[in-house]
Amino acid sequence: MDKQYFQPFETGTMGSKTYRIPAIYTLRDGSVIAAADMRYDHGSDSANNIDTLLAFSENGYGEWKYNVVNYFDDYADTHTDTESASFIDTAIVQSRNGRIFILTDVWTAYGGYMTCKKGKGFVNVNGKEHLLLTTGSCSDELKTFEFYIGDYKDGYAPVMKLSDNSATEYTVDEDCCIYKNNEPLYQPQVGSDKQIKQNVYYDKSYFSAYRTCYLWLRYSDDNGITWSKPLNISSQIKKKKEGFVGVGPGRGATVEINGKERIFFTLYVNGLIKGACEEVVVIYSDDNGKTWNRSDTKHGFGVGKTSESQIVNLPDGTLRIYARNKGNFVAYSDSDDGGVKWSKFRHDKNLTAFGNCMVSFINYSKKINGKSVIVGSFPSDIKKRASGVITVGLVGENNKVDWISKYKVNDTFFAYSCLTELSDGNIAFLYEDEASHITYNIFALSDDGKLTLIKD
Repeated sequence: MDKQYFQPFETGTMGSKTYRIPAIYTLRDGSVIAAADMRYDHGSDSANNIDTLLAFSENGYGEWKYNVVNYFDDYADTHTDTESASFIDTAIVQSRNGRIFILTDVWTAYGGYMTCKKGKGFVNVNGKEHLLLTTGSCSDELKTFEFYIGDYKDGYAPVMKLSDNSATEYTVDEDCCIYKNNEPLYQPQVGSDKQIKQNVYYDKSYFSAYRTCYLWLRYSDDNGITWSKPLNISSQIKKKKEGFVGVGPGRGATVEINGKERIFFTLYVNGLIKGACEEVVVIYSDDNGKTWNRSDTKHGFGVGKTSESQIVNLPDGTLRIYARNKGNFVAYSDSDDGGVKWSKFRHDKNLTAFGNCMVSFINYSKKINGKSVIVGSFPSDIKKRASGVITVGLVGENNKVDWISKYKVNDTFFAYSCLTELSDGNIAFLYEDEASHITYNIFALSDDGKLTLIKD
């Protein structure tokens, strides 16, 4: 079966030699949005020079158009180092009114999973959370943070003194660039002779933020043509004693509860449970992304840990998370109250996998043999990230899934992946088939649940 389609993240696209962390989502009008980390000439996680590239296709087959939606310019695209601020790991979801959301981890200079410090990096002033600032390089010493970003008005917010809540002569814009007496402050870009605006996430700016992880939420109401300024939602969901709280990349989810839509993203936290280094956290919004709540998830000690995950809807209204974990199988957890509380994780012994890797699971719109369908992807080699598979399951009684078919993607390297159903019923698939390389395939799903590759 042959049909032309194009690779969204081929080597060299938009000037980046390497890409990681695929996300893909079919929008309500049938167009497709995909996201990946632009890692330029390296494949390492933060701290490093990493930005977020979005790709758009009219239907998943046509040529892709691009938008670098998250970009820090403290480092030239030809340079990288741990002193660079960065974006990493993106998830996508669309609400029923058409608003598209992307959620991404944001790091200050030197910031990353291994260097993340405990604490929100915010201060509560008169019942509102404000981002803390210190003078000089990004620091992990909270006692040095004597300033905070005040309330925004007309796109700018004053830098306030923590001691008496008075305004300084400094302001920041909604991208967190710094101004003094309404004039932008500049610093040299590393790797070029260019001067760039100072930013509280950069090293060597006049003010800087606390060295912990942050979550930036952006939205688009015009199918991705333009995007909102970032909303830092970390203070709404992160606990003071927590360090890393990162995005479960790939896809968010939605569900209708009593006629009202609830929007979900999955996150994961380290150090939350003694003896377990990571645990899934679910956040949800009932007001189209304005505010976010945090679900009660329960760690399953039998699966060792849980981290990057995705949510599917089961036919009786139950929500299910499929998650990366420490075992040799994919783990899952259920919620029967609309995602507020979740069961302990357990393994699906029919999904043999290299557990310590991201998984992707989606609902499929058509039924097979009168049953609802789930499609999932993951590495099936239990010893390493290799031997990618896509599996098709039918949901039966008591939400037991019968995995009726399995498509072998490859026998070699296979890491992160993401699935989406296209408007014509075919399955689009992004996956890492080499270190820092993403491939795009499309599959037809037959009436008996078998997948066939559509060759481009």
